[in-house]
Amino acid sequence: MKADELKKKEKTKKSSEKTGFITPEIDPVPSPGQAGGRPLSIAWISDELLAKTQEVWSEAYNRPVSEEEAVEILMNVKHMAEALMEAKRGGGVE
Repeated sequence: MKADELKKKEKTKKSSEKTGFITPEIDPVPSPGQAGGRPLSIAWISDELLAKTQEVWSEAYNRPVSEEEAVEILMNVKHMAEALMEAKRGGGVE
């Protein structure tokens, strides 16, 4: 067994000892058009969407935008859309 696999297995064992449940950090079966191995919180970001985001924002910034920056941009847009939908429903701070 490789060292990384052993560390990952040990980490999973330790986290499951705390709660009694094993929570997968990644989606084991990626949806069509999505890359496997991403955390579930960003599993909705397809490879195509990520590449397009990097392309558009690299042009806007006049420099290459990293994959991490593109993920952050997409997460910020998602959070803004969620906030707008909540505000439209009348939610928010009272």
